[in-house]
Amino acid sequence: MKTPEELEARLDEGAWLLPGEVAALLDIDRTTVIRAYLKSSPPKIRYRLRAGSGRYRECHPEDVRRELDARRRVHGDQ
Repeated sequence: MKTPEELEARLDEGAWLLPGEVAALLDIDRTTVIRAYLKSSPPKIRYRLRAGSGRYRECHPEDVRRELDARRRVHGDQ
């Protein structure tokens, strides 16, 4: 697993992140990302299914950035 700094750099480059990577950035559990952000109605973070085998979700970088910035404001990280 990449460090939060590496994940944030990928996010800044516009990379779509997996739920586990989003969880590492937001410092929450992967299951929470799926239940609270991806399966909410409407989803708080848009996602797409990765092409090919499996049903891997990839989270939209703009939505992940918005949630990361909001979390930092609430927790005083900025």
